[in-house]
Amino acid sequence: MSGTPDAKRHKPNNASTSVVGSALKKKQPPGPDYDKGIKYWDNVDASVDGVLGGFGTGPVPHVEQLSSRLLLLSLLPSLSPFPNPLTPTPSPPPPHRRTALDVGAGIGRVTRTVLLPLFDDVVLLEPVDKFVREAYRQAASGEWRDLPRIGVQPTGDDEMKMAAWKEDKRRVEESKQRRGKRVRVIKRGLQGLDPKYPSEGGEEIGIAGEKREGEEGCDVDEVIYDVIWCQWCLGHMNHPDLVAFLKKAQAALRQGQDSYIFVKENCCDDAPGGEPQEFLDEEDSSLTRSSAKWLECFRDAGLEVIREEIQQGMPEELFVVKT
Repeated sequence: MSGTPDAKRHKPNNASTSVVGSALKKKQPPGPDYDKGIKYWDNVDASVDGVLGGFGTGPVPHVEQLSSRLLLLSLLPSLSPFPNPLTPTPSPPPPHRRTALDVGAGIGRVTRTVLLPLFDDVVLLEPVDKFVREAYRQAASGEWRDLPRIGVQPTGDDEMKMAAWKEDKRRVEESKQRRGKRVRVIKRGLQGLDPKYPSEGGEEIGIAGEKREGEEGCDVDEVIYDVIWCQWCLGHMNHPDLVAFLKKAQAALRQGQDSYIFVKENCCDDAPGGEPQEFLDEEDSSLTRSSAKWLECFRDAGLEVIREEIQQGMPEELFVVKT
């Protein structure tokens, strides 16, 4: 396994512009090469530092995931089971299990730290084999706090091991008193995906966690979502494929209730005059779009932008991250 490649999405500079590639022309633009993108990520370590391009050991992951959770809670305050300024008196949970979809999920970092703490079920999709299997291994082994497991009770006088075992036991008992949480892990890319039928054209890796008996969960053939989360992955789709995916994603949202598609991606500057533009990264074969280009994609998909936020606390050498 090779080491982590240089962080993608660096801003171009006078010394070298090869990291970002060339601005795409409006006439017959080259699009992302899906196989080339998979090959790139196959050479990235299946770790937080790997999927974050070398920024996984500093403050970036913590700042980024906290911002995502706060944004979710600001739009869906009922997700919080605890009293807070947005919901001093939390609402009782809905009759359905709140379900989120995490596409291009890598090793499950967003599912683990952002979605699973707030939702009952998460469907996790990732096309890179070693990433999706590492996500399932972590989820099924009890490494994720919201999917606790009780191991064998330790023997001997090791107080730290015994304390850890007791904490795992407490969390499992607490989970059983609630609805329980689950993650359905599927090896599947975005090309041709219909979120309602996430396993079509993909490989079921497994389901981690447990749900309350008698409740319908995320293991049904047709899944309806409260939230669809897309982060640092839509650049691997050309414009027509992206628009088609967003239209299908909208159709997979729960109707008549608060439900949203979240898109969190790096953005380059608009072209002169505020015109939309996009750059092709030749290394991983993905597109970095400008804000105007993203708005064009959303309009073409029939979507309305409810809110736009800039991610604070990111390294200055990276393109701005917007949700």
